[in-house]
Amino acid sequence: MRILAALLLLLALTATLHATEKPNVLFIAIDDMNDWTTLFNPENPIQTPNLVKLAKRGCFFSQAYCAVPGCNPSRTAILTGYYPTTSGVYNNGQSWRALVPDVVTLPQYFRQQGGYTALGAGKIFHHGHTGADRKDNPSFNEFFKMRIHSGKPAKNLNGFKVRPLASSAFDWGELEAEKHTDEHTVEWVCDKMKTFPKDKPLFLAAGIFRPHLPFWAPPETFKRYPFDETKMPREIKGMPENDLDDVPPIGIKMAHTEYFIWKNTTAQPVNSPGSLKKMVQCYQASADFADEMVGRLIDQLDATGRAENTIIILWADHGYHLGDKEACVKFTLWEKANHVPFIIVAPGVTKPGSRCERPVSLLDIYPTLAELAGLPKKKDLDGQSLVPLLKNPEAQWERPARMTQNKGNHAIRSQRWRYIRYKDGTEELYDHTKDPWEWKNLASDPQYKEVIEEHKKWLPTKER
Repeated sequence: MRILAALLLLLALTATLHATEKPNVLFIAIDDMNDWTTLFNPENPIQTPNLVKLAKRGCFFSQAYCAVPGCNPSRTAILTGYYPTTSGVYNNGQSWRALVPDVVTLPQYFRQQGGYTALGAGKIFHHGHTGADRKDNPSFNEFFKMRIHSGKPAKNLNGFKVRPLASSAFDWGELEAEKHTDEHTVEWVCDKMKTFPKDKPLFLAAGIFRPHLPFWAPPETFKRYPFDETKMPREIKGMPENDLDDVPPIGIKMAHTEYFIWKNTTAQPVNSPGSLKKMVQCYQASADFADEMVGRLIDQLDATGRAENTIIILWADHGYHLGDKEACVKFTLWEKANHVPFIIVAPGVTKPGSRCERPVSLLDIYPTLAELAGLPKKKDLDGQSLVPLLKNPEAQWERPARMTQNKGNHAIRSQRWRYIRYKDGTEELYDHTKDPWEWKNLASDPQYKEVIEEHKKWLPTKER
């Protein structure tokens, strides 16, 4: 009996130890990945088998949206927990360090409140000056800077001879390289998984740069995307030729951000390396390559034996237009620029293979991770914890997602509707039960007045 009692006591102590053990966090960011992937629909052209596998381990949010359809402001919102209307960071040219110099960033909060070591690599904050971290008050204990444009070819692959499309930053094509940008990042992160002490809590961030321009990917990846079989958004049945006819001038101006891409690619012969079809093929291959990088990270996590005590969160900073609405970038308030992949795996909380169809914002990441890790609630955040939805994906959720593109321009996305209001008072309204590509603007139809009024309630009342 004494032996049995001792064994039971040992088991109880072990269970208590595991119950109080702090979970690790694997924080995976993907750049510019839109919703035209097999994660959202197996019929979609962009193959993302590793995202599909990851979703089967936890909860996939099928209606997740960025706070801003631009790299710097979207990432700033996620990492500070503030809407741009709070932080003042609306675009890629604004430094978050200057506008919110004293903010406690997400990885920093884990360091301060949970005793975590925060390590990161690649593109987490925006690359370049505006996204650079504070030298005197860094978010991470150690950070491996992204090896941008690694394997850069001697000349651009898209065939353009005039800038900016002749530069590496706007290139696309099949690239045989010793090591691509994201391979440097993934190797560094995988090494930290192997070597970091298992008895200490770890916040580990991996920022994958693809499918951001340049749309490069290895030849092996391109084999899955034959040029002749490339599916184009503008070939979808029913897409109108004059899709912008019912769009207000500000919306058209947003669509024509970096219009030179649309103008030049549509003027090229379809089989040329600089055509729109070739660009879309390369985006698809580049997105596939990003998925491969995710697979490497998850495989390494499993190999180290850390997975059972690791929260995995995966998100893309915003979506991307591929010629629909005459846009070949992000920077609009439409679905394709704002709808993103978003997965959370929280051992003991999420049910494997669950899917949540409530509209949520990436702004909710900060409070969600803090709650999952058992950290004190940070009261000044603009987001809302998603833990209730992780426990029950069909739980009541009243709040829609809100998006902003430059000061005064906002979109509200409820489960059925997308409402857009520009700073001059002009509006758009789309019914996603009938119009997923947002071809028909219903804002001028009086029968939808109540729908518009309901969505207006969620617009910000003040902006920094």
